[in-house]
Amino acid sequence: MQLGKKIKQLRKLSGMTQEQLAEKLNVSRQALSKWENGTSTPDIESVVKISTLFQISLDELLYKEEAKVKEQKIQITLEDLARINLHNRRMNLLLTSGILFLAVSIMIAAFVAALESTTSSMGYILYRYIATGQYAAAPINYFRLRLPALFAGAAGTILCICYFVKSRKD
Repeated sequence: MQLGKKIKQLRKLSGMTQEQLAEKLNVSRQALSKWENGTSTPDIESVVKISTLFQISLDELLYKEEAKVKEQKIQITLEDLARINLHNRRMNLLLTSGILFLAVSIMIAAFVAALESTTSSMGYILYRYIATGQYAAAPINYFRLRLPALFAGAAGTILCICYFVKSRKD
């Protein structure tokens, strides 16, 4: 394989543009383009910089075939780490939101259950009779009070399911 093709392949494997690689090698983008196209060859200093940058021996860069270049370990770049970090933050936000919604729905459901238990207790009925003169439980629609708990629980469940589905894909 020609040196220019190897340089292009290494550049693409690392996810760099011609401009980025040219900047790291302190050459113009046009010079790098000529190297990759095979219309010119880099000087010795540039070849050494390329070898160092891609952590490949001069022997592999200048003489070994394409199969050896492909077997080389690909280094994780800062852009890759940033992308992974962003993905992890989004996944953590998704899971945390799901758990938070589930916790809120449990608290709302517990509050409504306690309210229902209290309003149907004998002590409350006697208090209501003394305060208002009505000897019956307060007319409260408990289903409407449980709706926020149902919605929060559904949202939390959906968010948690999305987290687990996305984590399986990765």
